[in-house]
Amino acid sequence: MPLPTRMSTAAARTKTWDFSYFKSDLQGGLVSFLVAVPLCLGIALASGAPLFAGIIAGIVGGVVVGALSRSAVSISGPEAGLILVVVSSLEALGSFGALQLALCIAGVMQIGLGIAKAGIISNFFPSSVIKGMLAAIGIILILKQLPHVLGYDADAVESLALFSWNGGELESLLAHAVQEFNPTALVIALASLAVLLFWERPMCRRNAVLAAIPAALVVIVLGVALNAAAALLNPAFALAGTHLVQLPVPQSAAEFMQLFTLPDFSQITNPKIYSAAFAIALVASLEALLAVEATDELDPLKRKTPTNHELKAQGAGNIVSGLLGGLPLTSVIVRSSVSINAGGRTKVAALVHGSFLLLSVLVFPRLLNLVPWAALAAILLVTGYKLARVSIFRQHFQAGLTEFLPFIVTIAAILLTDLLIGIGVGAAVGLFFILRETYKNAHLFQHYSVAGQEHLRINLGEHVSFLNKASIMTVLKDIPMDTTVEIDGTNSIYIDRDVLSAIENFRETARQRNIQLIFLRKGDDYAHSIAAQPHVSTKEADFEAYYKLFQNNRDWVAEKLRRNPRFFEATAQQSPKFLFVGCSDNHIAVSEMTGTAPGEVFVHRNVANLVVSTDLNLASVLHYAVETLHIQHIIVCGHYGCRGVKTAMQNTEPGVVSSWLSNVRDVMRRHAHELGALETEDERYRRLVELNVIEQVYNLHQSPTVQQAYARETPLHLHGWVYDIHGGVIQDLEVDVRRDFAEYDTIFRYQVAPEGLRRLSGQLHQAPSIYSVSTGRSPIIAIPPFDGDAALGVP
Repeated sequence: MPLPTRMSTAAARTKTWDFSYFKSDLQGGLVSFLVAVPLCLGIALASGAPLFAGIIAGIVGGVVVGALSRSAVSISGPEAGLILVVVSSLEALGSFGALQLALCIAGVMQIGLGIAKAGIISNFFPSSVIKGMLAAIGIILILKQLPHVLGYDADAVESLALFSWNGGELESLLAHAVQEFNPTALVIALASLAVLLFWERPMCRRNAVLAAIPAALVVIVLGVALNAAAALLNPAFALAGTHLVQLPVPQSAAEFMQLFTLPDFSQITNPKIYSAAFAIALVASLEALLAVEATDELDPLKRKTPTNHELKAQGAGNIVSGLLGGLPLTSVIVRSSVSINAGGRTKVAALVHGSFLLLSVLVFPRLLNLVPWAALAAILLVTGYKLARVSIFRQHFQAGLTEFLPFIVTIAAILLTDLLIGIGVGAAVGLFFILRETYKNAHLFQHYSVAGQEHLRINLGEHVSFLNKASIMTVLKDIPMDTTVEIDGTNSIYIDRDVLSAIENFRETARQRNIQLIFLRKGDDYAHSIAAQPHVSTKEADFEAYYKLFQNNRDWVAEKLRRNPRFFEATAQQSPKFLFVGCSDNHIAVSEMTGTAPGEVFVHRNVANLVVSTDLNLASVLHYAVETLHIQHIIVCGHYGCRGVKTAMQNTEPGVVSSWLSNVRDVMRRHAHELGALETEDERYRRLVELNVIEQVYNLHQSPTVQQAYARETPLHLHGWVYDIHGGVIQDLEVDVRRDFAEYDTIFRYQVAPEGLRRLSGQLHQAPSIYSVSTGRSPIIAIPPFDGDAALGVP
């Protein structure tokens, strides 16, 4: 019978390449491309670089980084947070060609950081800080779209600092916007917002036609159409110039190729190149790590980006961008969130994004230059709102001060400074609360009494730092005489050396006060640490291990109630539909193997999972399960690595276990020919485990309780399973007892008679593997099928 193969690790992982999302990815890539075009140009303009350098960085970020990255939803390109680095580097180096060389070296540095596994840095930022960063970006997006809504588009850079807009302030910017108010831009923005909000309604999502059309694409078409209509009514009403996207339009192939430039390799010995490269690599890497951490939070499928691989992909992208004449690039939260909101689910969206950027400069630059900034502003307004929804603030407020304060401080710091400084301030506040909680909760104290003697248990947390030394020593110092103290560090991943030294020093002074100290350590050190303490007797050490079972039980109860306050109430009301006959040697709980609640399966175990007619224990369990619990499925489950089956194969010494396992040896003898044909002992061992399960299902089928249930036409089904203890996979052996017995009953039942073999009438109740059964007069035997044309009685 074919065995189910285990899914490969690669297949089991959530995939970043999944073309079942192609339609959604196409929408996400298209919408993020439309938003990215003006942003790429604006960042290049603000950086003092050639305008086309921003487009090159966007193309490379989409195509090169998109292909190499393992982030499912992140989209890379030029980012406003790098503007200051580019401006200062250009000023120090004196030419854009030298900056390109620094960018290539920065890419090499990023690859080196990835190889050195520096991506672990992102794990040290609390989730409340990351969510605060997203909310701050949402607020900035909303505020900085307001000038575009009013028709002021002189500055196209959407930087991630609220009060650093070309050295000005938001109030000044809004004042300019009010002075240059344009009613056409306001109409386009409001109409676009109305379309986006309408598309979010359930009636639109349920409509097959509307759901298939990206709302952002409708907004772009609507914006172009409304501007064209304004031009027809009165040319003075039409938006033009900075109010529209301004993509470079090359007039020939030669002019297009001139947009790409090579680095100035003659500057390779200039030390300023390397300082600029280091600055670019540092800022770009930090922003990339923070961005992928944030986009992983936004990912509806909750996939996790391997950060070290991401650094390598970003480094490769910056090398290519530098070689072609592009700006530094990194993962960009705004584009990524726009793509996710539009339906992007895999890295195909990033490739679509980059491909459309390339096509836009090759095929339809003039068409893109018709798109009003006001329509794009509406898309970014909705994106900003989704990043900074009121429900996110409410959720963190309800989570308590330790969650809310780092969240709100991160938002305020980013709004008042810039992205990296704000993240740093938020992380510092988060670190304070982590240290505070570590100090408070690194150990728990519990008093209890054993046989009239006072015991004190100190449970250490996962991380016990030097900060916890003072509080632990304060408790130890106040312990009364004649007390047994157990310090349980079995759950601790890290215990500071100062704490360990303090505990060992306390051991010496404790003896003078008749205090017995037992220090339990993690893993294999557990038993040794008890036995190595000379003042603890063997009897005491055994009982300490015994008492720990009760502590484990209390911990387990607390964890279950924390997850579900009604867990035990629900478990007590379970009505099982399965009887599981397993092996005592299989140490994995049935609920663990099958993912069921503890009360869903009725369990019986014995050595080698045998079903023996003389076993009154199993007979009672079987009768109670079928007659009282009305079990519908009975499962006999063996397991590879069964020591009962192994003993039956090797051990012939007399004894209770050997007598019990004679049933397995009977199975081995009946199938000696099949087992002998296998090449290795391990193959014979594994096959005997399977044959033993099949035999026990046959024995179960013959039991009076099961036969009576069949006679009443009770819906009862028998199954044979094998559990792989090394892989955790359950295999159904697909035993069909009714089919097997019917087949042998009609074909393989004969009686030895003087004239030859004679077929018997009546019903067969013997397992197909039993080849000879006495009827009291002469044996009934089962033999291979007859030849189709042979006379009855002639094999």
